[in-house]
Amino acid sequence: MFDTAYAAQAAAAICAAASAALEAAGRESDPTSWTMVEHGSSNVVLLTSDSAVRVARSSRAAAESRRAQRLIDALPQLPFAVPRSLGPAVEVNGVTAIVQARIHGSPHDPGSGNPSAMAGLLEAIKTVPIAGIAPNLAAPRAFMGGDSWHERMHRDVIPLLLTSVRDEARRRVDALAQLDVVVPALTHGDLAGANVLWHDGRVSGVLDWDLATAHDTADDIASLASWHGWESVTAFASADELRRARIIAATHILQPLAFSLVEGRSAEEIRRGVQRANARLSS
Repeated sequence: MFDTAYAAQAAAAICAAASAALEAAGRESDPTSWTMVEHGSSNVVLLTSDSAVRVARSSRAAAESRRAQRLIDALPQLPFAVPRSLGPAVEVNGVTAIVQARIHGSPHDPGSGNPSAMAGLLEAIKTVPIAGIAPNLAAPRAFMGGDSWHERMHRDVIPLLLTSVRDEARRRVDALAQLDVVVPALTHGDLAGANVLWHDGRVSGVLDWDLATAHDTADDIASLASWHGWESVTAFASADELRRARIIAATHILQPLAFSLVEGRSAEEIRRGVQRANARLSS
């Protein structure tokens, strides 16, 4: 049940924190009925019949989960569901768990998508007023070093790569650093895969707001394109948005590696990131 490629606490510690959080939210649940449907690098996610429990993998992830949950709870009504909290964050023996409303739906198949639905999703997010949620937003590119992300890429990430792909990596990183500044809007940061749930051809919910920030809408266009295909987003994004989105998407293979280094993740996780980056940049 708890076997993932990322480091996490022992199963007993995860169960204890999840059980305590469910009790604090007024929900009883048999741990044997829980289902793990998502296991990202920061949280273990467990489902009950009507709720989702996020258990942070580390103290740093716990702080980020608390901040992201405050953001989610402060979001205005949107045309899709978001995982609002059902109870307080609970910490048991250093392990933090948060109970959220379970959102039903399924990830969209990759490689296709309804441009109108995606345009509506993007519009709903980017038009959320920033003022009321600003204190709980992440800093732009915080997951890869924040203001020092460009320096960190050159100093820490690129030297780990094969010599044969370093020039290409530098080119992509420098192109991102040279992007023109645009008026910031709310961006989710990872509108791909299981983070966007669909039902009957429409977006039913958006999960995992940890990377949400006030930044370039092209970030979200790049995520949508990387999952659904560039043809789908070309139908609604402007030429300039597409230009910026392609530059952003070109660094997607390097961003998780930067994240692993910033977060001080295990040598094995970093090794896997280097392998993936080398393979992609070599192709």
